[in-house]
Amino acid sequence: MLAQAVQTSLDEGVPLEDVTFCVVDLETTGGSPTESRITEIGGVKIRAGERLGSFATLVNPEVPVPPFITHLTGIDDLAVAGAPTIAEVLPAFVEFTCGAVFVAHNARFDVAFLNANLERHAFPPLPSPPVCTARLARRVVWPDVPNVRLGTLAQYFRTAVRPSHRALPDAEACAEVLIGLIGFARRLGIETLGDLHLAVRARGRPHFGKIRLADDLPRSPGVYLFRGRDGRVLYVGKSKDIRTRVRSYFYGDERRQIEGLLAEAHWVEGVACPTELEALVVEARLIRAHEPKHNRRGRTWRRYAYLRIDTREAFPRIKVARQPSGDGHTSTDRYLGPFANAQQARLAKEALEEAVPIRRCTTRMGATTRFAPCALAEMGRCTAPCDGRIDPERYGELVRGLLSSLTTPAGLLGALEERMRALAADERFEEAAAARDRLRAVAEALARDRTNAWLLSSDLLLRDADGNRIELRHGSLVRDGVAVPVELPCPRERADEVAAVRTCLARGGLTIERADGDVAERIDGGVVLARLLARLRR
Repeated sequence: MLAQAVQTSLDEGVPLEDVTFCVVDLETTGGSPTESRITEIGGVKIRAGERLGSFATLVNPEVPVPPFITHLTGIDDLAVAGAPTIAEVLPAFVEFTCGAVFVAHNARFDVAFLNANLERHAFPPLPSPPVCTARLARRVVWPDVPNVRLGTLAQYFRTAVRPSHRALPDAEACAEVLIGLIGFARRLGIETLGDLHLAVRARGRPHFGKIRLADDLPRSPGVYLFRGRDGRVLYVGKSKDIRTRVRSYFYGDERRQIEGLLAEAHWVEGVACPTELEALVVEARLIRAHEPKHNRRGRTWRRYAYLRIDTREAFPRIKVARQPSGDGHTSTDRYLGPFANAQQARLAKEALEEAVPIRRCTTRMGATTRFAPCALAEMGRCTAPCDGRIDPERYGELVRGLLSSLTTPAGLLGALEERMRALAADERFEEAAAARDRLRAVAEALARDRTNAWLLSSDLLLRDADGNRIELRHGSLVRDGVAVPVELPCPRERADEVAAVRTCLARGGLTIERADGDVAERIDGGVVLARLLARLRR
């Protein structure tokens, strides 16, 4: 049947000279695939510029042919009266097109009509994608032609047959146009069926002159780097097939940032990676190292932030810190994060302060420091060590309770969720939404913290589904026998790298063969945390 042996299902790397194309044209009673009917089908099969066969038949539409269609095509009711119906024509047409790539001018029209009739008579639809000669012409000969009508292109390529609004002559003219377009496409580096499909589907202005930059790239998974004339890295990306992905950029992309990237690109470098995990980690490392101007994540890691509680203080408070080192980081500090930015850190900070009435003022305080209390103290939302209402010992118990709730968070999360629901029940919806955002910020940070706790303290040997060996040393991927272990709390400059590892582990498909350390998270609060995050993310 048609869907079982058509060329488009084969390897996209097949050379164009080995592809069999079936160029088809239809005449119909109107423009609607569901309400109009086919009156004529013409087809030409070609390979490597050689004509292999043709197909032509009138079709009895079993409805009157409109006068304007007769005026356009010359096909009237008398011409189709003795012709076979579409049900009688389809078996022979399906056999003719079998094993070929479907081609048409403005292919969407022809494909829609044929698929509607194939479905109506219990045949499988045409395999996609088809090749549209109008769209291909826009890629390779525009603006050398005033428009991409079939008649204009036939004149441009001086075809032996000119279109005449009859199916077979139009299909023959389209076949000659296709041969001419492929000749132009080859000069631009379009050599395979996959290249052709990319050229047809692409949008925006193509950069065919730079397709050759991808010629020496590997056809394997890994990472690619666009570099400028001065060698500076402009963009880092990841793909399952480096060469194919890089080539796809040059066929046209209407995104403004891609247009700027391609204009600056001078060469492309590929880094093959045997596993998806390695590719994700290498991509994160390269983005952090080079901070490419066209990567959104190029500098985002500099915005990451943490929550810090320094238990050495007489009356500790929660602080937003930019990084865990260089700001007095000691073993007595407790960190939560990193967060995507300071705003997310502040949301989590507000959630914790809402649950535990520790001080929020920024004034430095010793054991005997005293000053006038703020409005929060009068509202009962702060224990007010500033005026001596609580001593350091009792305040320390409060802080220890807060630290304990970060480890076993069921009670903390339950209280915050109850607060959110109470606000919603009172129809204070804006406040409830703010409470939800604060709850989600702290819940997601706690979930990351739990995974990092065992990931960054263990050495793991993994195998993926293809049997590839992956070694992690304290959260750091071992490449070429080298790894730089990641410390706790995770430094912001390595947060994206660790996030890539977490993502692959959570996705599944990896088998742990060896673990030096406890590969487990705490049970306390784990179920509550997982269910809460599932609800919030929905």
